[in-house]
Amino acid sequence: MIEVLQSWLDIGKATLSLQRQGLPTHITVQKNWDQFLLAQELLHTPNSSAILDLGCGDCCTLKFLAALGFSDLSGIDLHLPQASSTLPYKLAQGDLMNTSFTEQSFDGAVSISVIEHGVDLKAFFHEAHRILKPGGMLFVTTDYWKDKVEIASSIRPFGLSWQIFSKAEIEEAIAIAQTCGFELKQNTAIPPCKDKTVTWYDKDYTFIALTFRKLTS
Repeated sequence: MIEVLQSWLDIGKATLSLQRQGLPTHITVQKNWDQFLLAQELLHTPNSSAILDLGCGDCCTLKFLAALGFSDLSGIDLHLPQASSTLPYKLAQGDLMNTSFTEQSFDGAVSISVIEHGVDLKAFFHEAHRILKPGGMLFVTTDYWKDKVEIASSIRPFGLSWQIFSKAEIEEAIAIAQTCGFELKQNTAIPPCKDKTVTWYDKDYTFIALTFRKLTS
């Protein structure tokens, strides 16, 4: 599956859908589109499934997954929020490209707005493949625009490098994922861009979402 956020109408529809279901909405309203798509991708996934958030940050996605009813949740990030013994998920501090998780221990993994911040894609997909069970889902979103948007190396959100993926770079990322043992789930063509729905650091762009599945053989 490949989807591109096309317009603010899509953001509004996603936000309204989450609100009507009583699900938490994101402080950054555009990210409701990511969470809406994630909920759709997990619609027929058992709530007992083990799911890992690769680059969990402030745990918004883990909280959203918990609200969906998932109970076996884990997250990993270089920097974690203050831990609490009452959290409905487990947290590990570390490098998402080189984790200590057991091989084939997760049914699914998600990575929302992470890979644009200096992630080595070959290492990322290789590690995701290692920790996912055969047939496991990998849901990824990132910053996107069809043409290359140049970003000065001095711009370092969260102290990390930042890129907005172009169509050519997304095609390269898909090819890397395939060499690491993944296939795209349905809709393998990259949709056209319409509106630039996001502005950050004076750069205008949108989001793209991709759902991969680990090959079973």
